[in-house]
Amino acid sequence: MDHWLTRPAPAILVGALFLAWPIVLNGYPIVFSDTGALLDMGLLPSMGWDKPFLYGPVIAALSLHRSLILPTAAQILLLSYMLWATQSAFARPRAMRHLALCLVLAVATSAPWFASTLLPDAFTALVALGILTAAGHLPRRHVIPVAFLTAAAIASHLSHLVLAAALIAAVTLLHRRVAWRPLGSLAAALVFLLATNFVGNGRLAVSPYGSVFALARLIGDGPARDYLAKTCPDSTLVLCAWREQLTADSDQFLWDPASPFWSDPLSLADFAAQASRIVARTIRTEPGAVLRHAYRNAAHELVRVDLGDTLVPDFLADTVRPRITRWFPEAELARFDTSRQVAGTLAPLAAELLPLQRTVIILGLAGCAILLIATLRRPRPSLRADMAALVLIALAANAVATGALSAVHDRYEARLIWIVFLPFLFGFSPLAVPAPRSPAPEPP
Repeated sequence: MDHWLTRPAPAILVGALFLAWPIVLNGYPIVFSDTGALLDMGLLPSMGWDKPFLYGPVIAALSLHRSLILPTAAQILLLSYMLWATQSAFARPRAMRHLALCLVLAVATSAPWFASTLLPDAFTALVALGILTAAGHLPRRHVIPVAFLTAAAIASHLSHLVLAAALIAAVTLLHRRVAWRPLGSLAAALVFLLATNFVGNGRLAVSPYGSVFALARLIGDGPARDYLAKTCPDSTLVLCAWREQLTADSDQFLWDPASPFWSDPLSLADFAAQASRIVARTIRTEPGAVLRHAYRNAAHELVRVDLGDTLVPDFLADTVRPRITRWFPEAELARFDTSRQVAGTLAPLAAELLPLQRTVIILGLAGCAILLIATLRRPRPSLRADMAALVLIALAANAVATGALSAVHDRYEARLIWIVFLPFLFGFSPLAVPAPRSPAPEPP
């Protein structure tokens, strides 16, 4: 007898319920200091200068001015759906297998924590999952939804552009054919970023002020400070007047109200132009130092797999609470105020799961390595080994996109590390065989 739970839609819904338990534990969606600015982008609305104009407006619209539980539930449901679609690309989808997968991810990984957090980092895994489907055979009914969701996920965070490009290149090289569907999603994301920045900032650019982030990274690492030490005094560079106050903390440069970025009266556009000039000249004069620091930061990011700063109450009273007070009912503010995160008790509870999560991460990485080594001895390709290779490439690309190009934080690698289990949890079917990696020889 066909039980209702064995059908796709109920299985996806119940899988999402498994992944939603951190919201129940916290008593509220997990938020971050950036969540406040993201809400402003959709509720004021405000273009912002440092984030793509996508995730904020989406969560603001889904909230219906009633509760942030609504957009959080939506993104958890999207994750469950993408897991189902990815399973469909590599195996005959089974409801019980999907539920088991969601249950394992919920108990032993960081997946439910990020799915329950109102940050674009919740969409990082959707980028990887959407592109991974190109390595298998995605059923036609999933092609348009997956392509659309992948494009939206790529456009939600600038680091996703690097992750997507690396994975698309890897799939193309692995199967010796262009991965057109995810390439189309990447192109759509780029067009969206160009269009929104042209309309909102008057600049046809993917990231009009991205040079400020690059400058912060180079100042924090040291090469830009070394360049300024050799160049200053220079009346054309505003940072010469601030050189003695520059520190090794890139976040301080970007977000401290007393930093030159915020204190100097120079306009944002002019500051970004000077940042571009300093970044270009620093790279040209100190290429070795820039590469060494980038490699070190990426390597450091690669091993930062704890939940870290996403669960603490730091700055929430100044960044998130005022927005909830302004835009949402009193009941919503009460839920926020009584959450474990605001009370400072959520992070200690999550820390109790870290030994289990670290253990399974090590086992997953070891398993992927073993799969790749074993495949070298086999004449035929292996779907499981292909996915293992793509997963490891995704983790490396994510570390480069965040650690080397932005800043090293726990949340950046933790948001994606859980995909290391996918080669062992999907249950690959012999009916799902990838297209030949090279054209078959013609008969004589």
